[in-house]
Amino acid sequence: MTDLLPTLDHGFWIVAVLALIAGTVRGFAGFGAGMIMIPFVSALYGPKIGASSILIADGILTLPYLLKAIRFYEPRTVAPVALGSVVAIPIGTYLLTSIDPTPIRWAIAPIIAGLLAITLSGWRYQGIPKAGVSFATGAASGFLSGLIQLSGPPVIVLWMSGPFPPQTIRANIFVYFAIMSVVTVICYAIGGIFSNGLLPVLVPMIPCYAVGLVVGGRFFGKADPKLFRRVAVALIGFSCIISLPILDQYLR
Repeated sequence: MTDLLPTLDHGFWIVAVLALIAGTVRGFAGFGAGMIMIPFVSALYGPKIGASSILIADGILTLPYLLKAIRFYEPRTVAPVALGSVVAIPIGTYLLTSIDPTPIRWAIAPIIAGLLAITLSGWRYQGIPKAGVSFATGAASGFLSGLIQLSGPPVIVLWMSGPFPPQTIRANIFVYFAIMSVVTVICYAIGGIFSNGLLPVLVPMIPCYAVGLVVGGRFFGKADPKLFRRVAVALIGFSCIISLPILDQYLR
């Protein structure tokens, strides 16, 4: 039993602080937590723990936000994206369980950086996304969700191009992530990804992530979106760099 309990080492405090930051970003923008958390947690505990820990914490703690978001989301916009992700999540999960973790970790940083660059480039899909485009975007998002729990940027780039206000986009994200979480939990359970090693990570993550969600939710609609966006981008960029396997000797 003692092996299942967390120790108050540097890993404990890194997870706690990052969970607070990631929860705040998620509560405000509706996405971004995985981009901040997973590189660090994967560097400390491996990709399986990195992906599954944020899946569990986010799935449990965002339920109240999901219930509020249901009133504002657009079903016809979310449905084709969710369908694409349901098809692709098992593929990403299979790769997570069947290949060496080091290449996955090397892939995390450029994947985050590339998706972030697309989001920041100003490029937008023109007009209301068609069903085929939405399905393909959902498939890309679902694949990244199953592989490394980084599903947000593809759908963000797509939905920000539409005519919907921020409240609707945020609601769409919460509903979409909830659907993906259910499918991913099933796939991870079948793939044997959940393990006892999750507990030491979840103990500091869950309470700090919960506090961050509350803080971020209160900021939504009140804080300057441009300033908050710059802070989130800086944190995500830092996580891309510090999570590279070559820096393990300094992070561990």
